[in-house]
Amino acid sequence: MTYARRLAAAIGMAAAIAVTVAGALRAEQHTWVAVATDGGRNYGYAVGMATSAAAETTALGECGPGCRLVLLGIARCVAYARSGPGNAFGAGSGATRDEARDIAWNDCNRRVPADSCAIRAAQCFE
Repeated sequence: MTYARRLAAAIGMAAAIAVTVAGALRAEQHTWVAVATDGGRNYGYAVGMATSAAAETTALGECGPGCRLVLLGIARCVAYARSGPGNAFGAGSGATRDEARDIAWNDCNRRVPADSCAIRAAQCFE
């Protein structure tokens, strides 16, 4: 094999490796989640957003006037829990729906007695 052919083969292999690595990096990209609430019955959430600003805007927009952001982070899943009387809430995020639910449920129940919280929303970016 001549030098030119070896060089061309090496460049081709390098390009193939670069394409493979770039695809793997895209698959591992992180997405933003957010939860907003007014502290009562209204809440909104965002999942799978490309930026923190998009997650914040989406959650606040879904919740409505008088709401504030209570969770903003990089995760695949998000959950929101609220107590029956509506006097406590919790938000959680994680790698799985169960992880996000557990965090939200525990966050809510630490504010009220007798495990009165229930999950109102749990969503993952697919």
